[in-house]
Amino acid sequence: MKKFYKILQKILFVICAIIIVWFLVYFLRGEEFSLTFSDRVFASWFPQILVFTTGVSVYLLFILQVKSKFQWWKKLLILLLGFVFATIPFLLYHGYFQYQQCSFWNTELKSKKELYFNKVNEYETVKILEKKCDGKIQSDTVYSKKILTYFELIHSVKIEKAEKANWTTSK
Repeated sequence: MKKFYKILQKILFVICAIIIVWFLVYFLRGEEFSLTFSDRVFASWFPQILVFTTGVSVYLLFILQVKSKFQWWKKLLILLLGFVFATIPFLLYHGYFQYQQCSFWNTELKSKKELYFNKVNEYETVKILEKKCDGKIQSDTVYSKKILTYFELIHSVKIEKAEKANWTTSK
């Protein structure tokens, strides 16, 4: 039974570490990835969900360090330090990341207009996205390819005329 708990502890440690790394990559390098959520409502909730799970992961890492042979004051100290360190993701997001102007997690999608559809693959489209950033509306023409129903790959494109293509105009 003791071996089972050791394995479970290592699995929890790895999951917590992955969530913390995901938080750092998402907020520090997230604009470099072209994978976005198809559902705009969930996309607006995702940063808050990620911040919460990161805080829980940090606290869980501290809880996993508590041993039964420790004295009561050492256990209490570890739990209090864990709580203090678990607030760091919340402070980073609500104190710094949320106020970054025109960051991808802060932009508000005003409208999207689909220009072209691919006849061969119905999940590929070319559309115009209008985003509100810093009081200004910016538009961008993008190529979008849905992956499953929850994600899409988005790349900026420049529209050029082609003689033989599988694209048709919007309906």
